[in-house]
Order: sequence, then structure tokens, then C-alpha cells
Amino acid sequence: MRIISSDEIDACLEDRDVLETLRRAYRSNTVAPTCPDYDITRLKGLSGNLAVQPAWTDFSAQNDVERGYVGCSLALDLPENGGVSSNLYILFSGTGAQPIALIDGMRLGTWRMAGTHALAMSYLAREDTSRLLVIGNNPRLPRVLAAYATARNLTSVLFAGTSKEVRKKAAAQPALSNVHLGETTEIHAAQEGADMICIAGPDINTGTFHALTYLDPAAGCHVDILDTTASLSSELLEDVRLFTSDLSDPPRAELEWAADLSELARGNKAGRRYYGQRTLFYPSKRTGLTDFTLAAHIFLRT
Repeated sequence: MRIISSDEIDACLEDRDVLETLRRAYRSNTVAPTCPDYDITRLKGLSGNLAVQPAWTDFSAQNDVERGYVGCSLALDLPENGGVSSNLYILFSGTGAQPIALIDGMRLGTWRMAGTHALAMSYLAREDTSRLLVIGNNPRLPRVLAAYATARNLTSVLFAGTSKEVRKKAAAQPALSNVHLGETTEIHAAQEGADMICIAGPDINTGTFHALTYLDPAAGCHVDILDTTASLSSELLEDVRLFTSDLSDPPRAELEWAADLSELARGNKAGRRYYGQRTLFYPSKRTGLTDFTLAAHIFLRT
């Protein structure tokens, strides 16, 4: 069994290839059942969480068991770790059932997250999208922004409440070398000129999402939610066309979802219907399909 490190993952992947690999995943017949998360009782009334997300090649559909894989993502969150999860991905041969790879799940998850949001952007953001407003902080932002740049021709990125370290790492991304990167504290004014808004996480200065109460994107704007703990106004959610990554387990069942990425990738549902429509992508927590596909992709290239 091969152990594939974060450095090996970075060395074998590039953003455009990841985006197209995930597009093929959403068009495939890969089996990715929804499994419950498991609570782990700790001390002092606290609890942890173990998330198990399996997936495998549809051997019956391909009428062949001589090729394909079975895989599973294991994510462990314990309260003592301050909200930082541990994540591993194990990949088995679909032929002989032997384990063939143990993959750094944290780095796999960063690339998968970036590719998934860029894929959604390719269907939902206007073709002429060039100005991006990023609200809040997220350590995965540099990778996500590089992926965005493969889906649309970005010319400027404005950061609001993003850490200096994250902004510095973003500036070092080759895909953003010709993109103007700036800062703003005037979120309400900045959103008027944004073609797309990324809700990355809490403001690095305040630790809150307070500005989102007044979020009112311009006509035609696409809103991409990286941090699903963000509190969005009911007025915004009622006015935009809503999309998610997996409707088999939607992030908020009470909302009216237009489509998920499988329906968009297969052409069964439309994304943006007209130029001035506001769209919003809110990812599902279930990532079994995309983790599996990207893990197999990595295994074949390392």
C-alpha cells in the first residue's frame, strides 16, 4: 500500500485538470451512498464526530470487476482539537480488495473543495465575470482563488476581513499573477461592483459574519459560500436561484433548490437562466463522490 503525502498530491495536480475530473465525476455512475455521522462522547458533556463517506465504481453498470476502486473518507473531529479535523482517505482495489493507497485527506479535501466551487462557478457565474469580492478569512482561500481563475478570467480580487498571511499566499499563486489584489473595509460599496462574491469565513478582525446581514449583491452576481456556518438573510435566499453540490443530502432541506452539480453536469437542469439573475452556491457536506474520484485520480498519477 502506498502512502501519498500532501506534497505528492500538490505535485501531481493542477486546477484545470481537477475541475474537469470533478465534472466527469458528476456525470458518472459512481456509487456514493449517504451514511450517518457518528457522535463520540467525550468528557464534561462534550462530544466528537466521526464522518464516514464511502464510494465505489459501479461494477454492475460497467459489467466488469477487473477495473475500478472502492474508497472511503474518514474525518474525525474532537472538541479538544479546537475544531481542527483529522482526515484520511483509504483506497482499495476493486478487483482484489487489497488496500492500495492511504492519502492525506486534509490536502485532498483542499483540492476537492477548490475544484468543486470552481466547477459550480463555471455553470453559475456570468461568462464576463472578472471582479471578485472575498468576505472573511479561510486558510484554503489561495487554492480556491487559483481554481476560480481557471473557470473565469478574473482581473481583480478585493479582500474584506482576510488575514495578511492568506492574502500573501494568494498573491504567490501563479494563476493570480495578472490579477489585481486589493483590500477594502467598505463591503457594502464593494459589493455593488462585484460580479461574484465569495463568503470565505468569519472576519479575521471580529470573528463574526456581521456584514452578511446587509448582503445585497448586484443584479447578475454569483455568490459562492465556502463557510456553510455563515448566516444569510432570508431575503437573499428567497431572491437568488439556489444550487448545491448534492441534493441527496441538501445542506438546508427547507430551501427551494434549483439543481445540484450532477444535474448541471449532465445537462438535466439549467444553471444561470438570464444575465441579470443572482445565483448562489451552497455546498452539501457529503463529498463521497468527489473525494473518491479525486483519490483515484491522484493514485494513478503518483
